[in-house]
Amino acid sequence: MSVRLAITTFVFSCSLLVFGSAAAQNIVLILSDDQGWTGSSVQMDSRVPASVSDLYLTPNLERLAAEGMRFSNAYAPAPNCSPTRMSIQTGKTAARLGATDIIDVVPNDQGAAGLPGFFANFYVNKPLLVPLPISDIPDEEVTIAEFLKQHDPDFATGHFGKWHMGGGSPDRHGYDAHHGITTNSPGMMGMPDPKRTAEVTDDGLAFIEEQAAAQRPFLAQFSYYAVHTPVLAMPETIDRFRQMDSRGHTNTFYAAMTEELDAGVGRILDRLDDLGIADDTYVIFTSDNGGEIGGGVTNNSPLAKGKTHVWEGGIRVPLFVRGPGIAAGSESHVPAIGYDFFATIADWVGATIPLPDNQDGGSLHEVLTNGGFGTVERGTEALIWYYGAYRNGKHVAPQAAMRKDNYKLVWELDSQRTYLFDLDGDLRETNDLSRFSPEIADAMHNELKSYLEGVGTKIPTINPDYDPSQDPGLLSVTGVN
Repeated sequence: MSVRLAITTFVFSCSLLVFGSAAAQNIVLILSDDQGWTGSSVQMDSRVPASVSDLYLTPNLERLAAEGMRFSNAYAPAPNCSPTRMSIQTGKTAARLGATDIIDVVPNDQGAAGLPGFFANFYVNKPLLVPLPISDIPDEEVTIAEFLKQHDPDFATGHFGKWHMGGGSPDRHGYDAHHGITTNSPGMMGMPDPKRTAEVTDDGLAFIEEQAAAQRPFLAQFSYYAVHTPVLAMPETIDRFRQMDSRGHTNTFYAAMTEELDAGVGRILDRLDDLGIADDTYVIFTSDNGGEIGGGVTNNSPLAKGKTHVWEGGIRVPLFVRGPGIAAGSESHVPAIGYDFFATIADWVGATIPLPDNQDGGSLHEVLTNGGFGTVERGTEALIWYYGAYRNGKHVAPQAAMRKDNYKLVWELDSQRTYLFDLDGDLRETNDLSRFSPEIADAMHNELKSYLEGVGTKIPTINPDYDPSQDPGLLSVTGVN
């Protein structure tokens, strides 16, 4: 660490105290795309041997886990992209924001949606009349970047890679450096950088180097396009997996894409070391939702279902956090969710200004600095998920879920069926307890409905004009499979 940086760190240590530990200057937030709970070579729960891939190789995520804390009960705020990203940025549930699906399904003023097939097949002539999600992150919402600048106008903020939140431009929401209002397209362009992993990493690292040279505190978000479909990787990386024998995960092309994502993470960690700022930087790694299980892409076993489901396979994700005061190689079983990051980062930088109104999340700082134990004081006690759309071919209809302590309630809106699971003993969600503990199921269902009503969620209603004969994508959405 340089003498000048050491002096800067000393000033922060003396003036900004958070629960008795010094506030770090810098935040690196790494967000992978569609990476499931078992999508790495890190065993996510020491109590669950199957919580690790038998094919994917992610030595840099192993390093991050070894140098920080892994969370066994970590969740994405939503089971797909745009809602999770908006939730992380604001500290609020996707339901409160009205972010009930990806922004691409919303028709523009000319009546054309970004993904017209999604709108036509998932919103038109379905059993329920499904309200559309918001198409942009609202200007009135305060993002993490905007909050940090309110705390310290000198705070530098950068967002590199997939934005997928609309909203005009990232700089309209507090980001100094960025790649624009990107969606999935850059990650589909193929060679020479198949998922743009190198480009996202290069630009993010250039931003970090600039801030380190200027000794400015920074937030750098790396939002990778991997491991979203299409499955793309360098030929030489694919070749390394061709002869590998595995039973759980078998897609060697996907394994190669995962390894290249991991290499990007490694470059970030190495550069923080090279710049001498690793000790003054918090690093968060997580995913926007669970793995995509359709078409043999991957699987989320031992979890049920996958992306666009509010079952565990669609929302439980990897989470690793490294930084000052966090014990190396530690593990936490305390539930955590992406909309907790806002309050956590506020604590890390020693912010004295109030958080924005209606925060649903809470700070993970106590848990992180107490060996993985403690409580998270959230604005909304229970963890809440709401997904307001159909997905043909995935057995998905509008659905919601709530987790309180070890209990989880799943509510399928079209069938009006609820399921109750004790996740401590039933990680696979195969034993529905709603018949045996109706008082718990009813109380949680009522609380969930009350929350959704309170935040103004537009619940789908029966479609009186629905014609099953004109719905080629109609599939049963009931049952556990």
